[in-house]
Amino acid sequence: MSGNSENSFRNVSFLFPLSGRNARIEQISSGQAPSEFFYGGLAFERENGALGYVDLRKDPVQFVQRGLLFFERLRNRWANFGLSKQRVVAFSEDIPRDEMVISFTDSGSLSIGRYRESLSGNPVLIGGFHGLCDIAAEVSPWARGWARREIRKSLSGLDYCFFFGEKDREEAIKLYGVDPSRSRVFPFGVDLAFWRPGLESDKGKDGLIFSVGSDPKRDYPCLIEALGDRHKARIITRLRIDPSSISSNVELVSGSLHGSQITDLVLRDLYWRSKMVVVPVRNVIQPSGYSVSLQAMACGKPVIISSIDGLWDRKILKHRENCILVTPGDTAALRDAIELLDKDDMLRNDLGRAARETAVNHFGLERMDNALLSMVEDLRSVYPKENRAA
Repeated sequence: MSGNSENSFRNVSFLFPLSGRNARIEQISSGQAPSEFFYGGLAFERENGALGYVDLRKDPVQFVQRGLLFFERLRNRWANFGLSKQRVVAFSEDIPRDEMVISFTDSGSLSIGRYRESLSGNPVLIGGFHGLCDIAAEVSPWARGWARREIRKSLSGLDYCFFFGEKDREEAIKLYGVDPSRSRVFPFGVDLAFWRPGLESDKGKDGLIFSVGSDPKRDYPCLIEALGDRHKARIITRLRIDPSSISSNVELVSGSLHGSQITDLVLRDLYWRSKMVVVPVRNVIQPSGYSVSLQAMACGKPVIISSIDGLWDRKILKHRENCILVTPGDTAALRDAIELLDKDDMLRNDLGRAARETAVNHFGLERMDNALLSMVEDLRSVYPKENRAA
């Protein structure tokens, strides 16, 4: 590998929302939170000794830039499209020269690529995407043409891209001309030490069907219709759900893991006490629902998952072997799957055991840790730091 001298060794920074990071680290250390949403960063620090963090949500200091940020936020809300030059200008001074900068959010990746000229110091920009090819379809109709143009400009400003789903990468190559040699799939994994089966006495004690998540791609109307007035369920989300569509058998909790009392410990307990976990998702290319699905599987819960186009691993997720897969948006199929698991205790137990085994064998943190280390080492050889002594 080239670039192995001190002068050619690039350091790495994560573009990351820094609010609450230190508290999160303490929670992980004390076993109160999982570590998967550092995306392998903690393992990278153990291996390399250092990892920089640049605040993705840093506010500009200057009055004019703050005013421009205000209008950007209005535009983004109106268009339903996340892109911000003023954020890039604000955090640009915090990026050391010759740094390798990795973004793990779609909006952050698009912003640094689109406004690369606002960053000095020869950075290598690596953009990660959870659902790139669904973005334009979710944009307000009047802004879709503009959004597609901005996405192309953003991608041209990135040195490298990675995707959390193979289907998203395939479509990005077709739709936006992403260079296959400058992109890869980044596999997600969960913290198996935290997300683990509970005590036998906690297993399904609430007797409820459980669903959680605030991704706009969740299809709660389909789930509520499938539940009817027969099955007791609990749904936790910040998404707006028409109260008139909810029967008395469904408990709707407004909240999320961010800024609420629904901590990771509470969520794990809710997984343990649920009868089954349902992850209803509209048919999208994004591998939506993977974190909830894998967390629940790691906790040994039987999981019903929408078999969306962006399902993250069709080779491993097997219908009626380690999960139940249903056609997205098919209320009758979802109702049948719920009825099946509700009535068949043996199938529920078998699927729960198989789910935990699948998580342990295929979806642990090490797959994400290794992916990050491998990607950085590969790109250090492709983009070696300039030899200033030359």
